[in-house]
Amino acid sequence: MEDLRELSRELVRDILNLAEDVEAGPAESEHVASKAEELIEVVGVISALSDEDIDHRVITNLEEVVHRFSGTRAHQVTLLDVVFFFCFYRKTDLYSAVNDEELDHVVSEIHRSHPNTGYKLMRGHLNARGVRVPSEYNNMESLRRVDAGVGYMRRLRLRVLRRRQYFVPGPNSLWHIDGHHKLIRFVVHGGVDGFSRLVVYLTVAGNNRAHTVLQSFIAAVEQYGLPSRVRSDKGGENADVAEFMIRSRGTDRNSHITGRSVHNQRIERMWRDVYEHALDLFYQIFTSLEDQGTLNPDNEVHLFALHRIFLPLVQQSLDSFRHAWNFHGLRTERNQSPQQHWRRYREQGPEEDPTENGPHSLHGGTVSVPEVQLARELSDEEVTILPAPGVSVTDALRLYVETVEVLSRILD
Repeated sequence: MEDLRELSRELVRDILNLAEDVEAGPAESEHVASKAEELIEVVGVISALSDEDIDHRVITNLEEVVHRFSGTRAHQVTLLDVVFFFCFYRKTDLYSAVNDEELDHVVSEIHRSHPNTGYKLMRGHLNARGVRVPSEYNNMESLRRVDAGVGYMRRLRLRVLRRRQYFVPGPNSLWHIDGHHKLIRFVVHGGVDGFSRLVVYLTVAGNNRAHTVLQSFIAAVEQYGLPSRVRSDKGGENADVAEFMIRSRGTDRNSHITGRSVHNQRIERMWRDVYEHALDLFYQIFTSLEDQGTLNPDNEVHLFALHRIFLPLVQQSLDSFRHAWNFHGLRTERNQSPQQHWRRYREQGPEEDPTENGPHSLHGGTVSVPEVQLARELSDEEVTILPAPGVSVTDALRLYVETVEVLSRILD
């Protein structure tokens, strides 16, 4: 039943995204037809799982979209072209029917994992979860009810930096990649599309090896395509990505650009939001464990247990932030989300982007984060008796202590 509800929410999300794409500006006919075909398949699956018939007008309208735009001469589809698509489902009908109490419950749940989340990003979290509320529905009031008094302190922490004007011609023209090292021996690797501000990857690891960065980068390439250029700092952890880009895009064209962090402003700016909305909670937890004497950053057993238990939770928090960010509206882009902005212009393909810095040496400025090494490697049998990671922070605190105790007995 939960799978069915999630599938239904996904269908609503896709229909709304298609509507918003068309409303934002002309859309490609093939894109509209392709999305309609996908929606027909989803409707069929929902019908099969629910063992109920779907109103025939839904399928008829979708099939009409496919028939009208498939195989036709490529042209721009305007909102008027697909008005009939919504003759059964008005767009306002697709918003989630939630009252204040239900909305407060969802907002409270999100707020527990992301206590520093503001109004705009909270809407992104709601959109990513399939809870769609119209703009006039004041979820700011819900956040105030849940987070009374804290918003003011959050605003006091903000520091506005004046940046020089930024320009990138299109999606995948330039990706910015970097690493974040504020948590104890955890490294967060991130990548941002410079044009749309779409976060293409955000992963946590116990090291900053070049191969680890490359794995995250390739996963993003498989999802969003290969960028024309990549900009990073001079850290050696970016060497494999540099080699990959030069091999894929060629030499003497700045396929990989390195330089000072001021030129990597897209992702440098993002780290503030990542820390505030996804990592700060864990920083406070780890600091508290240190203050209590439960965590010693110089003790490899403690660090091994910390990584084993908390790394999945940190990744879960990063995933939640990434989805919320990619679905939240950007004031400077007519309230389109990074996902919509990226998708809308993607068909134009990457263009040449002006650059000021040529390639630099990848040596220098590297932050070394050694992997956790126990006194000896654990056997498969020993690993199986370690507590398995939990699904909540409360579980994690208990499981961390238990893991330290079990490891200490094994290694004594």
